[in-house]
Parts: sequence; structure tokens; C-alpha cells
Amino acid sequence: MAKAKYGYRKDGTPLNSQWATILYILQENPGMSITSWQAIKEFGFTRLSGIVKQIEYRAGIRLARKDVKHITRYGAVVYHTEYWYANNQ
Repeated sequence: MAKAKYGYRKDGTPLNSQWATILYILQENPGMSITSWQAIKEFGFTRLSGIVKQIEYRAGIRLARKDVKHITRYGAVVYHTEYWYANNQ
């Protein structure tokens, strides 16, 4: 079975994993952050927290993060995590 390709770097090399794709996108776009919902909509990637763990494990990079408070359409308070690449690591 062929390995999946999730896009290409500027130099033309393929991104062969979800974690490499997310890390590359965040590194190439300073100031950009991503949430789980954005990962689903823009890339079709679910379980962003698992992808972030893979970045930590495989690349040794800990993404910056913060919990963001959100009010649902029903008035309930929920939190979601926003991740970004902080270049000062």
C-alpha cells in the first residue's frame, strides 16, 4: 500500500504524515493558530490533540497552547484548545 501524501513543502518534498503537515503549516505561517475544528474543516484531520502529541514525540517540539472559552448557541460554556508554533523554543 502506498504512503499517503498530505501536501508538499515549498521545496517539493511530500508531507507524509498528519503531524508533519500541521507542524509545517504552523512553522510556515507565523502567528497562525489552529483548533480541532479548523483541523477538521481545513485538512480533514481529527484528534488534533493526538497529532500535537505526535509532534512532541517525533519532532521534540512542544506547541504553545491556550484554552479558549466559548459560549454555545444554547448558552453553555465550553473550552477548546488553540495551538501555535512559538519560534522561541
